[in-house]
Amino acid sequence: MTDDQDSVDVDPGARRLKGTMLEHSALPVERMPGLAAALEGFVAGAPKSLAPLVSRLPGGGAVEPAQATTLFQAIEDCAGLTAAIYASAETDARMLIALDERIDDLIVASIFGESLAPAGEAETGEEPPHGRTSIETALVEEFARGLGCAIEAGFAPTAPISLALERIVTLTDAFALGRRDMPAAAARFSLPMLGGTCEGLVLLPQSLLLPLRKELERERTDETPSADRRWSHSMETGLKQTRLPVTAILEELAMTLGDVANLRVGVVLSLQSGDFDSVRLECAGRGMFLCRLGQGDGRYRLEVEAPIASPHEPARF
Repeated sequence: MTDDQDSVDVDPGARRLKGTMLEHSALPVERMPGLAAALEGFVAGAPKSLAPLVSRLPGGGAVEPAQATTLFQAIEDCAGLTAAIYASAETDARMLIALDERIDDLIVASIFGESLAPAGEAETGEEPPHGRTSIETALVEEFARGLGCAIEAGFAPTAPISLALERIVTLTDAFALGRRDMPAAAARFSLPMLGGTCEGLVLLPQSLLLPLRKELERERTDETPSADRRWSHSMETGLKQTRLPVTAILEELAMTLGDVANLRVGVVLSLQSGDFDSVRLECAGRGMFLCRLGQGDGRYRLEVEAPIASPHEPARF
């Protein structure tokens, strides 16, 4: 990828994540339309995923088409940058997101509206190298977790994966994701933040993409997205645990208002039925089943015999 091919408008102060992406690779990213859709979904969903940490992102981001490369080439291009490494349980593989070299200041500026850098350092335009504080480390980790959730959301409609943040590293090891000559897909992205535009690079090695290749090679349709299985299961479980009153009615008597007014303790009411083979079972006032009353082990029991038809459907026996 050359300077003439750069297509994403970025903050002039950002370090560009460029490099020569290999044109010939064993990973045919051009035949994976699902990967392009997943990356678009990642950038579109990033503001929502980062909202708990950075609630004031000024606008939407952009992502370039994925390019074929190798781990060695991509990591060499990003050498010295902070990167978040994620592990996927489904593919038993790892991926990484390389972050802007100014990521600490960008996060702080977006949260607090100002940089924590001393005034003297800001005036010179250069920051001396310094270790990341524990607060900065925690903020970068939360930022990385938000990006990981956005990646999951981007892949969910096509090839669902779950990602766990494994560690935050400074990229120096070409073997961080596996053997250095492993084919991979890399895509640069940008996210506007209050302190400037955050430049990053998503690096997806072959070991992660190949198990998802069939799904990623399908064109994503405009059909209504399927329901979230985890949400549906959680909702179903919650509904099944809802407690409702269930009432067994032996018999209903018609009485005058005067008869009701004369009811007293000790009054005996005569029931018309003697076999109790049509006990009505109701839930929250709605008839469900007709039951037979019996006895066993010293307890009264109900045997369900037939459903009670709703007003709009006939009974099914």
